[in-house]
Amino acid sequence: MVLVFFGNIFVKAHLTSMGKRVFVGISIIMMTSIYAVSSSHSPSLEKQISNSPRDQYSLPEDLLVEISSCVAASSLSEISNLRLVSKSFKRISNDRYVLRRLSLNEIPLFPWFRNRGKFHNFIKRCRKNGNPEAIYRKGLVDYFHRNSSKRQRDKGLKHIAKVANKGNQEAQYVYGLILICLGGETKQKGFKILSSLRKPLMSSTLEEMEKHRKKIRNEMWWCGEPMMRHLKRRYVRVNCNCDGRTDIFFVKNSGWDRYGEHNDMITCSACEICLWHHEVKLFFANIEE
Repeated sequence: MVLVFFGNIFVKAHLTSMGKRVFVGISIIMMTSIYAVSSSHSPSLEKQISNSPRDQYSLPEDLLVEISSCVAASSLSEISNLRLVSKSFKRISNDRYVLRRLSLNEIPLFPWFRNRGKFHNFIKRCRKNGNPEAIYRKGLVDYFHRNSSKRQRDKGLKHIAKVANKGNQEAQYVYGLILICLGGETKQKGFKILSSLRKPLMSSTLEEMEKHRKKIRNEMWWCGEPMMRHLKRRYVRVNCNCDGRTDIFFVKNSGWDRYGEHNDMITCSACEICLWHHEVKLFFANIEE
């Protein structure tokens, strides 16, 4: 695998046949961009560039699509910049494969844009083309929003489950917590899903959970508190017969100076019931029943 610097991002190109072509293709684009900047100081070079097939870069369509999808998967702002490179890239940025891989991390769940209709149409187009992040966003809003109907919540949970099953870690976190709160037969399934998010050390595991927890609570609190309250009421802790070491670990690491060199714990030795009970308490903190 090689890392190609394009704009402000690194694009990973695996050294397969297509990967090598992506590497060469991006190199050509970078060189052309450099020549374009230099042309302002060299009239002869400017004439040379104007006579070259800059818009197409002499690259096949499938390679342009692959390059665009690599950039799209890394950054939404960079794919916007790529659209300005040529008419070909502007057209190809709307390709189904590119929209499916497009990263939406830079966009908040409820952006305060003036043209919200245009934004919602864009997210809807991503969702229709199978973009996992767009599907997950739809599921999160439909399930937690205070104004959602039961039918919307059911569909929302299916969307979250669909993305979680594809390996999206944030979706796995939310889906797992929902299932263990709902209880019954779904509780064990929830434990299984959450266990896939564990890291070798407890410090790394808890830091990863904290990242997901803060993001979801910050985005959904204002419209999702009633549903969070409902889940908190539904949650019932499963009894365990552990030695209590996991709870002791949480107590020792509840202050500012957490996870010291000799104060960590191997995650596989922790009690899973205690671990996820601890996470549920943190997720629903400050939400009154």
